Amino acid sequence: MTQGTPFSFDGDGAQFRLASEARRISLAHLFDPLLAIHTSLIEPLPHQITAVYKAMLPRQPLRFLLADDPGAGKTIMAGLLIKELMIRGDLQRCLICCPGNLAEQWQDELDTRFYLPFDIVGREAIATSRTGNPFAEKNLVISWLDLMSRNDDVLAKLDRTEWDLVVDEAHKMHAAFTGGEIKETKRYKLGRLLGRTTRHFLLMTATPHNGKEEEFQLFLALLDGDRFEGRFRDGVHVVDTSDLMRRVTKER
Repeated sequence: MTQGTPFSFDGDGAQFRLASEARRISLAHLFDPLLAIHTSLIEPLPHQITAVYKAMLPRQPLRFLLADDPGAGKTIMAGLLIKELMIRGDLQRCLICCPGNLAEQWQDELDTRFYLPFDIVGREAIATSRTGNPFAEKNLVISWLDLMSRNDDVLAKLDRTEWDLVVDEAHKMHAAFTGGEIKETKRYKLGRLLGRTTRHFLLMTATPHNGKEEEFQLFLALLDGDRFEGRFRDGVHVVDTSDLMRRVTKER
């Protein structure tokens, strides 16, 4: 475009309208606090709305464990959160880490319900990557938990990337105290790496607690390593998770 004479008002009206509409849309969330709901093919339930808009969205940055019972629609909640953060300009690159058998389900749900075009990065995508690091080439990625955790080369590629949000089927990330030392599984080590490379970190599981408080504390250390440092001792440590997790049971 060429610059015209000041105050001549001889610019292209259609171009001005296009620019003003783009600006208006970018500010839509200020006037519609539930914009992601109204621009998606979903009918969310009340507990899903409160999880996203009351428990998670106000936390900046987000370090959170969503532990609602099975069937609560955690995928719907994650999709709403991702879309709301994108609308607000707070999310550019999103990595979803999940078991391999759920990758296509995640991709289909996010595409058909929220119009979010995620790419699945598996072994073939890694082998045929143009740059050698497909995690750096794409902004919306779904990848497999075991593929990432069991391959040192993949971990190195992840360590050279940065993300705005990681959503994770997290109950398989496990660590335990053995002989006074922490025994970390490869999946747990992946969780620690992802926690370092992402601004927001959302863990999702319906079974957060296996009955052992010290192992639960190690799990929460993925979200807040300072607060949950060291081995849990009953009567000495008090685990307050009210600002880190939400669990809604079917009875509620």
